[in-house]
Amino acid sequence: MTIRYDYVIIGGGPASVWAAATLRENDKMGSILLIGEESHPPYDRPPLSKKMLIDDAVTVDDPYTKFDNFYPDNNIELKKNTRVERINRPDKTLSLVGGESVGYGKLLIATGARPNPPEFAGGDLPGVYLLRHIEDSLAIRDALKANKRLLLVGSGYIGMEVAAAGIKRGLEVTIVDPAPHPWSKFASPKFGAFIRDYYEKQGVNFLLGESVDRIEESAEGGLTVTLKSGKTLQTDMVVAGVGAKLNTELAEGAGLPTDPKKGIRTNANLQTEDPSIFVAGDVALFEDTIMGQNWHLEHHLNAKWQGQAVGKNMAGANEPYAKVPYFFSDEFDLHIIIRGLGQGGEETQFVGDVDGAEFTELYYSKEGLLQMGISVSRSEETCDALANKLETLILEKFNVLTNSNQVEKVLSVEN
Repeated sequence: MTIRYDYVIIGGGPASVWAAATLRENDKMGSILLIGEESHPPYDRPPLSKKMLIDDAVTVDDPYTKFDNFYPDNNIELKKNTRVERINRPDKTLSLVGGESVGYGKLLIATGARPNPPEFAGGDLPGVYLLRHIEDSLAIRDALKANKRLLLVGSGYIGMEVAAAGIKRGLEVTIVDPAPHPWSKFASPKFGAFIRDYYEKQGVNFLLGESVDRIEESAEGGLTVTLKSGKTLQTDMVVAGVGAKLNTELAEGAGLPTDPKKGIRTNANLQTEDPSIFVAGDVALFEDTIMGQNWHLEHHLNAKWQGQAVGKNMAGANEPYAKVPYFFSDEFDLHIIIRGLGQGGEETQFVGDVDGAEFTELYYSKEGLLQMGISVSRSEETCDALANKLETLILEKFNVLTNSNQVEKVLSVEN
């Protein structure tokens, strides 16, 4: 027997729960089913690489996007520990692992991403960790408390944030990355030099331009990491942050247009070529009307905002998703935000006090059009204010070159 719902949501992240909440706000009577593979209700992932690793008082409840009673209070059915095996578009049903079938009127795919497995040998040894779920974060936290040496593979968000946690826990920390500088996928070499210098002053050791060949258990205890250059390192634990693989398989199996590296293709309203199927979060390859390109964004605020937008559209609205991209990271005592097109622009300009870690780096085209900004401050309030200013400037298509005498003024938080 197939039970049918007006709305079915696949995925256990913030896009899913914010879509469900927005659906309920806009459709008081429609039946809603949310299906997640994890044993937890949907939760936010940023604490997993930040507060949860540093503070033992942070529990599994803290990252929850909504508490358990949110679902019954809003007449939203939540299926945990449940995996969808197949989307059957002709009869608008889902086949679940275990044989159950559910039907949908409208379907949201918010399946997110999973960590790329390490390409080096020994990536499955005890003491080698990936970070995606609450259980991963708790296991890494326990390992940080029990060990003295930490090696990170990758200098992106995960690698840098876990490195900061390792230093705060008193470990000896090394980062290995073939890239020429940290955050190389979205930040300039100048910014990379700044963040590397800041980390080195905190005690982090960088081995850039190096790749891991293999990891082996050491006879003396711990792990031996052999680099492709032939160098060997001794460590107690390894955390690999080497990117993510988008969970596009369900959409591919249903015949929807997808790109395994970019996501499930949608229009600006987050709707696929099948008018009854929508996509949100990391896995959405959407038409961005603000930045002028089709792409996907991997960040929890994007997932939340897209969840809210798609919830309205599934309930009958016809509105494009229109947000200036937003990313943030906490690095030791620094708050860092990015607004705009990742690695956008061919030219950069620093505004503010770089040595004092209170500045913004503007990224703009050769013609001067602002495409991205990175702001750094020890004050979260200042960083938030700069994030709002950057959003306004990008929306207004601010030209850095023709307004060069106004740049410092427009970025002043006193304005």
